[in-house]
Formats: sequence, structure tokens, C-alpha cells
Amino acid sequence: LGHEKEGVTHRYVPLVDPESLSAVTGRRTGAPRVSKRFAGGARGLDDLGRTICRLISHERQDSLELLCVRQDEFRDILWREFPQSRPATGIHWSDAWFFAMTRNRKGCSQAVRDLAGTTYDLVRVRADSTLRYRNFTLHTRITLTVRGDAGDTLNWDWVRAVVARKGAYKILSLKD
Repeated sequence: LGHEKEGVTHRYVPLVDPESLSAVTGRRTGAPRVSKRFAGGARGLDDLGRTICRLISHERQDSLELLCVRQDEFRDILWREFPQSRPATGIHWSDAWFFAMTRNRKGCSQAVRDLAGTTYDLVRVRADSTLRYRNFTLHTRITLTVRGDAGDTLNWDWVRAVVARKGAYKILSLKD
């Protein structure tokens, strides 16, 4: 498509994006191996679910936030493998981190505000999708089935994504 202006034709030229296929596969394939470990976290999805239940029951928003991926972990381990990180997008890791961190803080706050005051026990954790990256595994569409102290069973879907790395599991994304 082009248009004429005083005898000059201007045409749209798309950016060169040799990694454009990563938007389809969900990951960049050329990311280097990283030796860094997650700080803290849980030992598995079930352990993470039990910890979330305990923290919600005890109104520990600060500790719930500590279960989320930290800024340095996002930057050094995760970001480089996400398709949004490829140069053609022009997105900087700090921009993506700002939105992720804001969403998680708000999600932790809302979870404690809306759910505290009841003792919850984990029944099961289900991840509907698992994607293996070079440096981590991403579990998405998480459902925590919990039982309240009155015996009622609830399905929590506010944990959107969990990442696992070298035996440590952390929250990547919450619904806000």
C-alpha cells in the first residue's frame, strides 16, 4: 500500500523480525542457559497451593507477594525467553515488569481482602497448560480447588501462571 504525495510514493516496510515465529511458538529459541536460581518459592505446585491457602487464611499479603517472581528473576531468567522480548517488538523488560508487578500486587491485595477470615485447605492444583522453556517451565490456567472451614469447596482461578525452575515454584501472574 502506498500513497502519492508530490510525486513520491511511500510504502509500508515491515520491521525485520527473524524471530517472528516465536510469537506463534510462545518462546524464543535462542535464549542462553542461565545458572541463577529462584529465591524462595515452593517445592511443587501442591506445596505452592498449600502455602497460598495458609497465607490467605492468616491475612499475610506481604508473604504472598514474596511467592511471586522477583524483578531480578523476571529480568535475568524469564524475560529473555518470552516472545515479547525480541528486538523487533521494542518492548523493554522494565516496561513488562512494571505491568506484571502491578498486577501481582493488586492480585495479592484483592485475594487477601476478599478471602481472608476463613481457614482454607488445598484439595488439588490443576494447570491446564505446561510449556517448557530452556530455563524454566511455565504452568498456566491454574485452578486451586480449596475447602473452607465450613466444608464448602471453591475453585480459585486467580493464579494465572506459575513458573518452575530447579525445584522452586513461584507465582508469575495473578488476576487483578
